[in-house]
Amino acid sequence: MRYKQVTRFITVEFVKDPRGKGFEVRLVPEPVVVRCADTVVWDVQGLPKSMAEKITFTNFLPVEAPGRVILGKKGLAAHKTRWQPKRSVPVKAKGDRFRATLDLGLSDPGIYKYDIEYDGRTLIDPEMEIRGPKGS
Repeated sequence: MRYKQVTRFITVEFVKDPRGKGFEVRLVPEPVVVRCADTVVWDVQGLPKSMAEKITFTNFLPVEAPGRVILGKKGLAAHKTRWQPKRSVPVKAKGDRFRATLDLGLSDPGIYKYDIEYDGRTLIDPEMEIRGPKGS
């Protein structure tokens, strides 16, 4: 049976620091685990509109790929991760929500680091694990 694409929501919550000096950033669920072909939606919460619209998700880089080899003209060779999503995924206002959406398409399984940026400056760099479709 073919894998049915799923939309996976990740909440990026900005919680005011009790000392009044900024925000604590929480990702829910943590760790982030998705599957190839899924759509990832980051739901940004806790920031005013003027700040939330300056958040982007960018710099998706493989940290660890599963041990895979390919069969080529010269026999077996190491598989190189080719998947590179859009350069950056901006947050867009949808009613009273602020969301960024990324279609994983034909992504390679593995663990990826990405940046959550505000106005071009990296705030945090969490990880996302992309697994193969169920049953694979």
